[in-house]
Amino acid sequence: MPATPFQRLTVVRLMQHPDRPPWGPDSDAIQAAHVSRQRRLVAEGVILVNGPIEQIDDPDFRGLSLYTVSPEEARAIAAEDPGVLAGWFVPVVDGWVFPAVPRTIGDRTDFVMDAPE
Repeated sequence: MPATPFQRLTVVRLMQHPDRPPWGPDSDAIQAAHVSRQRRLVAEGVILVNGPIEQIDDPDFRGLSLYTVSPEEARAIAAEDPGVLAGWFVPVVDGWVFPAVPRTIGDRTDFVMDAPE
């Protein structure tokens, strides 16, 4: 069998914290800080792509990020997310390997939504 090259990414799922606090006066600022931080991590190349989940089968599954760093690094970075620190999310971290073949992701627009700057 010929050797097949693989690529490694880290998948971080943001799951709703079982004791998530209710939306309050600081929630808009927490959400804005969360989105801003995720965008910065994408710009820095730490995250390949990320965004909210359209819940179909799991109402606790809130967001997904594909990190370019090790699972240990991704776990440490996700632990400092403003939404995690606020008790909104619990990060679930897994390594992912897949055949390394040319591909693109995030290269089309399917819809537009309002998001904090």
